[in-house]
Amino acid sequence: MVRITIDEELRKRFLDFSDDIELCDESGRVVARFQRSTPWSDPDQWEPITPEISPEEIQQRLNSYERIYTTAEVLEKLSKL
Repeated sequence: MVRITIDEELRKRFLDFSDDIELCDESGRVVARFQRSTPWSDPDQWEPITPEISPEEIQQRLNSYERIYTTAEVLEKLSKL
């Protein structure tokens, strides 16, 4: 993938568009197209869908199980099905 850095002014102009975007050179030849129908969002602005679990809560949940199986034990059990 090629990355091109744009300045703040151009970034703001892109955000103002509600339709698809075509970038053209000085002669009018289209050099790139961007579809607005597939929105992109900054992962830094995402919010977690569940609250973080404290280490104490993790330990409490682990202690609530009667037995914890290893991966090898689970695979062995599955292979016998």
